Amino acid sequence: MDLLIEKLDGSRYYLSQYKVLVTDFEESAPSVTRNSKQLDQRNGNIDFGGWHTDKTINITGYYRADDIDEEETLREKLYALLSDPDGYYITQLKTTPSVAMERPGETSGGYYDKLGNYPSHKRFLVYTEAPEMELVGNVNGTLLYKLTAEFKTMKLPYGETPPADIDVSINVPYRGTVPCNQLEQGFTVQFTATGSASSLSFKIDDTELTYNGTVAAGDVFMFSGFSYTQNGLSIVSKTNKAYFILQPDKPNKITCNVHGTVKILGFQNLYA
Repeated sequence: MDLLIEKLDGSRYYLSQYKVLVTDFEESAPSVTRNSKQLDQRNGNIDFGGWHTDKTINITGYYRADDIDEEETLREKLYALLSDPDGYYITQLKTTPSVAMERPGETSGGYYDKLGNYPSHKRFLVYTEAPEMELVGNVNGTLLYKLTAEFKTMKLPYGETPPADIDVSINVPYRGTVPCNQLEQGFTVQFTATGSASSLSFKIDDTELTYNGTVAAGDVFMFSGFSYTQNGLSIVSKTNKAYFILQPDKPNKITCNVHGTVKILGFQNLYA
């Protein structure tokens, strides 16, 4: 097993580059916070709803060093890599043997050389406060250390796929396991009209965005939930300011009263 670390500038690192063998990768469920108020002389609480706040990922790994000086060098590099206040993306690289099943003792040696890694379908934007290194002991003349780190998500408390711009015909191909809220995740709907009308009605499932203005063929509309533009000019005052939420296990069907093409910019699947 390995861990891929992607910095916000696009640079990529693997813990195996620092001689770390990852042995455990555990992610928690998104933690829930509720907003409630208790009134005097009233049983129970008044509940105003809840939301997810963050997710925790714990990793454990081991690395070896020939002597104390080499261990100090590795430790400093790992501190610099993991203690980044700007945060970074982490992706679990799962391990699968590249050899067929065999009887115990049929072959010997080179087991770890036969293992192959493949990436998880999701990654996490995280930070860690203080990775810890602990001396386990001396193994065959080398120092064995244990690395543990607790990561917490920074923005969305979910695993996510890398953002992509996708063309949509009828249904948005959302495969996440939690709702993807446009105001939180930040995707933009781009609609390019190929027909004309005196107004616009654009729907994803039951959520309708309306525009009280003329539409001509070739007009490009951008709807982000925060801004609404037609050919680059703001039309927010002529809309109902609706925003979209992509739902898991639903068709997320697009309907519109004007013919045109649809793109979703910055599309992501989100996983609890």
